[in-house]
Amino acid sequence: MNALLIETHDTDKGGTASSSGRKHQARSLERRRRILSAGRELVTSESITSLSLYDVARVADIPPSSVYHFFPKLEALLQALSVEVFEAFDQCIDEPIQADDIRHWSDIGRTLEKRMQDYYRNNAMARALILGQHLHSDILAADHQHDDEMGRRIQAIYAQFYLLPPLPESYNIFAIALQVADKVYAMSHQEYGNITDTMAREGWRAAKAYLSLYLPAHLPRRDTVG
Repeated sequence: MNALLIETHDTDKGGTASSSGRKHQARSLERRRRILSAGRELVTSESITSLSLYDVARVADIPPSSVYHFFPKLEALLQALSVEVFEAFDQCIDEPIQADDIRHWSDIGRTLEKRMQDYYRNNAMARALILGQHLHSDILAADHQHDDEMGRRIQAIYAQFYLLPPLPESYNIFAIALQVADKVYAMSHQEYGNITDTMAREGWRAAKAYLSLYLPAHLPRRDTVG
C-alpha cells in the first residue's frame, strides 16, 4: 500500500516537473523571438555601428541580463540575423530554373541575381546587414563564407545545363561574381537606400562581365552533347 502511494506521488511529481520544463522552454523561446524582433527593428532603423545590446533590451522590453543570456555580445545577435538572410538566399538558389528559359549560360546567372535583387529590395534588414557600411568583421567573414558556399552551388547549377571549361581551383568564380554584384548593390543602397533599376542592371552586367573572362560566349549544352 505504502509502495503504491510512493509510486503515485513520484509520477505526479515527474509530471509537474515536465510541465514546468515545457513552460520554461516556451518562455525562453518567446524571449528569444522578442530579442530577434527587436534586433530586426533596430538594424533597419538605426546605425549598426552605434547599436548595443542595451538598445535591444529596451526595444524588446526584456532585462539586459536576459538578452546577454541568449546573445553574449552584439555580434552574436547580428550573426543570428544574418543566418536568416543567408537562408533566404539559399531559397533563391534552391528554386528550380526551367530548362526552356535558358538559351545562354548567362540566363542562369540573370535569373538567380533577379531573385536575390528582389529579396534585397523587399528586406531592409538584409540591405543593412549585407550592403550597409559597418565594421563588424564577423558579419563580413560569414557573408564571404556563405558566398563561397553559394558559389559552389551555383556552379553545380551551371554544370547541370552546360559543359563547363576548366575553372580555377583555388577560388570560385561564381562566388566572386556574387561579391562583384553585391558591391554595386551596396553602392546603390548607400546612396539611394535601396537597389535602383539601373544599379540592379549594372550589378548583373558587372558580374556577367567577370564570368565572361572564364566562360566563352558559346558553351555546349549537356542535353545536346552526344
